[in-house]
Amino acid sequence: MLFSIITPSLNCKDYISANIESVRKQGFGAEELEQRVIDGGSTDGTLDVLRSEAEIEWISEPDKGLADAVNKGIQRAKGDWIIWLNADDALADDGLKTFLRYVHLHPGIRIFCGNQAILRYDGTVEQVVPGWDYNLKDLLGVRTGMNQAATFVHQEVYQKAGLLDVGNRYTMDYEWLVRAMHHYKCVPIPHVLTHYRRRKGSITHAHLTKQYEDFLAIRRRYEKSYFTLGELRIRFYLYTDPLRQIGWLRKFVRVIKRLFGQEPAHPVN
Repeated sequence: MLFSIITPSLNCKDYISANIESVRKQGFGAEELEQRVIDGGSTDGTLDVLRSEAEIEWISEPDKGLADAVNKGIQRAKGDWIIWLNADDALADDGLKTFLRYVHLHPGIRIFCGNQAILRYDGTVEQVVPGWDYNLKDLLGVRTGMNQAATFVHQEVYQKAGLLDVGNRYTMDYEWLVRAMHHYKCVPIPHVLTHYRRRKGSITHAHLTKQYEDFLAIRRRYEKSYFTLGELRIRFYLYTDPLRQIGWLRKFVRVIKRLFGQEPAHPVN
């Protein structure tokens, strides 16, 4: 089997059908691709949607958070390539076929990072974030951002680097990637492979400050200096967070950014 799509889900009734349809449209048969939905006990009608999808493997049970759900999927996966695709995200049209072209060009590579389209809360495209090579110098330097949904990983990497840290609730993907990149190289793919949807209440939306605190903790684990540009950027975000809670000031900054042609990182609408 070529692909295992791992889809953690919790009360995503409004998005899960589009997710499943984006996987189905890739054009791969059941002998080549499986999708496993790991649901955390949804109560909003998500399970009714899953019951109607006969070809989807799914479970629904309490878990210890997002990392635990993804780990359950990885442990059950049969495919060579594992793709973590959250229930509110989607594969781009022909995303998997595009990916396979690069696998054939780089047969020894076990991690690829594609471009990722970021969708606003209303579903329109906010921006396209290019894939990059996830080198450790930048990951533990000035770049903590990763295209999680567009990061396609061979199962070999999980065997070598281990699973996600269930104790990490806010930066489990980044922490795992830093571990993995101590052993592997990543090749960027200059094509949109996935669509990432901003959703109010998601971990990214609701816990940005916690994420930045985790970034600092991970830097300490790898004994990175306090006196670097990356460190200063993280601390600047944390120290100025109280200002971002002032409604009128936040709106003013957004207006100024747009005047200079810069899209706010996390638009309200």
